[in-house]
Amino acid sequence: MKRRLYPLLLAMLVLLLIPGWATAAKAASEEAVKLIIGGQATVPDVPPVIKNGRTLVPVRVIAEGLGAEVEWNEKSRTAVITRGAQQLSLTLDSKKAVVNGKQVSLDTAPVIAKQRMLLPLRFVGESLGVTVGWDNSSRTVIANETPQVLLNGHAPSQAIKTYQVSDTMYVSAQTVAEQVGQKGFAWKRPERGMTIDDQLVLPLEQIENELGGSFTWNKKKNVVEIDRLNHLKDLTMDKERVHIKTSMPVQAQAFVLTGPHRIVLDLPQTSLDDNLKELLEEQNSNIGSIGESEEKQRASQADEDEDMDEDTEQSFSSDDQAAKAAEPKEEPLISALRFSQYSASPDTVRVVIELNQKSQYNLVNTDDGIEVQLTPKPKKTGYLIVIDAGHGGKDPGTLGTAGNHEKDYNLAVANKVVELLKQYPEFQVVPVRTTDVFYELSERAAIANDREADLFLSIHANAAPSATAGGTETFYYNANSKTFAEVVHKHLQGATKFQDRGVKASGFYVIKNTNMPAVLTETGFLSNPTENAQLMNPAFQDKIAKALVAAIREYYQSYQ
Repeated sequence: MKRRLYPLLLAMLVLLLIPGWATAAKAASEEAVKLIIGGQATVPDVPPVIKNGRTLVPVRVIAEGLGAEVEWNEKSRTAVITRGAQQLSLTLDSKKAVVNGKQVSLDTAPVIAKQRMLLPLRFVGESLGVTVGWDNSSRTVIANETPQVLLNGHAPSQAIKTYQVSDTMYVSAQTVAEQVGQKGFAWKRPERGMTIDDQLVLPLEQIENELGGSFTWNKKKNVVEIDRLNHLKDLTMDKERVHIKTSMPVQAQAFVLTGPHRIVLDLPQTSLDDNLKELLEEQNSNIGSIGESEEKQRASQADEDEDMDEDTEQSFSSDDQAAKAAEPKEEPLISALRFSQYSASPDTVRVVIELNQKSQYNLVNTDDGIEVQLTPKPKKTGYLIVIDAGHGGKDPGTLGTAGNHEKDYNLAVANKVVELLKQYPEFQVVPVRTTDVFYELSERAAIANDREADLFLSIHANAAPSATAGGTETFYYNANSKTFAEVVHKHLQGATKFQDRGVKASGFYVIKNTNMPAVLTETGFLSNPTENAQLMNPAFQDKIAKALVAAIREYYQSYQ
């Protein structure tokens, strides 16, 4: 008897070793799908299947697990599913369904398996108002009744996904963080959560521990309540700094207005502290409208001062924090700070920093609020010229025959031009770089555009595969730059005495994307040994710098 078993066992072993059989067994294992319906693991009599990336489950699972009623029409082979006011009809082997009287298309049609009708769970669940998610790591479909979510007593501006597993409610972590003003929050224990539909979801308790506030789920009422109302406690300013003190960390939504220059910060899910409310009440006892729509605000930026209601706004001028000096003093960068309860639903505090001149800003989040770091842009006091030394830092430019780099020649000449231009009081000079550092092309153009420069000059040297190629050429792009290019080329060519390669139109980024007359010079060829030797000579560089300054002066005196 035992001998008869050996051939059978051997045959089974051979079958398992056949690649096709092994692959099929592996695929069957991989396709096993788990179900969690209403928080509880569910094992249907017919296992779920995945078809076209969709999970199909027996209709009985939907009826019992989602609290729906199912009617079967044998003649039309149609299942009619009703849950509350929602109703949908699905027909066997048809990709057409009817949801509340409207026909919609399905990715996957219902099928029959082991005499059971299988329906696409996500489509059915979401059509019935149920939350459905997919955990790919455990190959689990999670479906549960969608609870009401309240954020500080109001519906959140963006839907927050919720998933029930046993008696624990998981919520979309990043969506919650963003809604409470903590976009990009770094979670300390993400491994305690799950990844559902490519989103990290964490238990309410963990989110409460990490974000602060109160996160609760009323299971009986099926309501998730998030109470995390921040409070603006104080505002202070110090020269080029503004300190915004809040009861909890927050990320502001910031934008810039002009006429006058202002930086506006909206603090989401934030209310004024009692002491600041008292300041507003003291300023004006007549309580007016709390806020206005963001659309109205952005559509009328120039009138922002008038739009902000005086009776719900408080301002601090720079003189509120420093005694007035007897003699005139330099105008402070910050002229005033203003704040208001911009919106009550959702709670939003607006802080406005009024400036006496244009400034760049950087927001630094701290444990107790935000520090606004201001960098004033130079005031335009004369005919403003931006001098750009091409390349720099990690970008060496072309290579010279002596192993020298273009970036070094460009910088040497540019620095000489800057120093020469400073001798003329009518000129205001802004160099893009004065050391060996790297700037993106977009940054170079932005420096000129942001400062509303009158002229832009970019200094370069050329190269070619042939050592005999040489000469001086000057480039421009916009029509308003042609005259400036011709003047520059005349002086530059006269200084180098190299072959005249002419004035040409070209789309180099820095001259194409600047608003003022802009020129890019190629003094000579570093790949030409003769020209390279001269370009490396400091005396020759002095000569080139003087020629460029003479060109700028001629253009200024003759064409401006």
